[in-house]
Amino acid sequence: MMRSLYSAISGLKNHQVKMDVIGNNIANVNTAGFKRSRVSFATQLSQTLKGASAPTGSQGGTNATQVGLGVRIGSIDQIMTQGSSQSTGKATDMMLQGSGFFVLNNNGQQVYTRAGGFGQDELGNLIDPASGAKVQGYSWGADDTTPVVWGAASDIRFKLGDVLATDSFYPIPEATASPLTINTALSANYMYSSSSLVGAQDLSIDGMTRVNGTPSSGQFSFDPIHGLITFASDCNPVATPLDVHFVAPSDTTGTSNSPAIVDAASTGTVIVAYPPKPGTIVYNNGTIPYSYTDSDTPGDGQYTVKALSGGNYQITFGANDVGIPAYTDSSGGTVAAVSPAATVATTSISYDFTNKAHTLEDFSIDQNGVITGIYSNGEDSVTHKIAQIAVATFANDAGLQNVGGNFYTTTNNSGLASIGAAGEDGRASIISNNLEMSNVDLSTEFTDMIVTQRGFQANSRVITVSDTMLEELINLKR
Repeated sequence: MMRSLYSAISGLKNHQVKMDVIGNNIANVNTAGFKRSRVSFATQLSQTLKGASAPTGSQGGTNATQVGLGVRIGSIDQIMTQGSSQSTGKATDMMLQGSGFFVLNNNGQQVYTRAGGFGQDELGNLIDPASGAKVQGYSWGADDTTPVVWGAASDIRFKLGDVLATDSFYPIPEATASPLTINTALSANYMYSSSSLVGAQDLSIDGMTRVNGTPSSGQFSFDPIHGLITFASDCNPVATPLDVHFVAPSDTTGTSNSPAIVDAASTGTVIVAYPPKPGTIVYNNGTIPYSYTDSDTPGDGQYTVKALSGGNYQITFGANDVGIPAYTDSSGGTVAAVSPAATVATTSISYDFTNKAHTLEDFSIDQNGVITGIYSNGEDSVTHKIAQIAVATFANDAGLQNVGGNFYTTTNNSGLASIGAAGEDGRASIISNNLEMSNVDLSTEFTDMIVTQRGFQANSRVITVSDTMLEELINLKR
């Protein structure tokens, strides 16, 4: 009877542990990335009353006679099945679909989590907002093709307003002589020309708006080929002087704030330090106009722009069969049209450009964890890969140790982390704007709770009955 008492006590204790686990599962039913645990029981040692005997020629064998001494916790397993998804609409929220964990640096310790409710701190670090642990990944190079370091994950840092790396030289300083002050009477056609403005880039006039075509009051247009500014008929710089700002023209050597770097003229290409404004006309050899095309093979009178590694751009020209139309010079005279000519590029080119850097306006995260930024300078937008989220897998992810805060660390039985890109080598893919919910199933937990309650109740009844039997034994002396 004493054995039954202590066996029942072990049952009470271990059913209480199982109830603790069930309670923890239910408590975390709404914890993002939580993985439920399961308790397995195992028998305690048994007391052998009689050992087993082997059979003989005249007698059969007998089995051992044993009395069990109770129950113990065999294991508490983490069930690492996929949780359901919850759409959040937040760009930095991420869900892992498949096997794997996000990698974080928690104050120097590498930890792992399935909870992808990330945010950003003041410096733009991608972090776990509850702990400040930094999400790990790989930064991409300026060439937008490969990560700078592959295999050594580091902090991911970006924020809205970041300048595109290839645009770090913007804004280009104005010419030494700028601003140029116009305080003289205009020509009969309300034009002003100056040799210092030939080939000038990013020209502006204080208090006025630049337009293409015929200007109205308060507006002007600019022809960089001839250094010619055209105003509306009511403009009077004699009474109100005009300050003109601009970037110096190309020096054709590519050594000082110059758009042109000398290249072989026969190839029809010129390497430039910054691209034309979208849709602007580029003048080859200072006179022949080319219009922009998206095609990689520009046709007659067209050019295309291609970004190169290192921050430069390649302008490729097609043949030009459009010639030059007649125009009016600053003195009011008419310059005759030029016959069509099939001419390829030389290093003498002129165009306008946007003297502002592209800055980060938005970003997205794809299924491979690549963070792609959308950068705009107010006139056009470009995309650039910023970083890639690291994902870790383990030979036995159920062997990881839960250290709180939704974090796991490695153990002797989890295996080492295999860290790399999402969606590769069996690693989970990433779904952005979503969170993985807990994999706790309340119907299962409540059913287990009932079974556990009945098991606890039955063990308590064993103690009650054993106590009654002991009482009967004591009463034998009466």
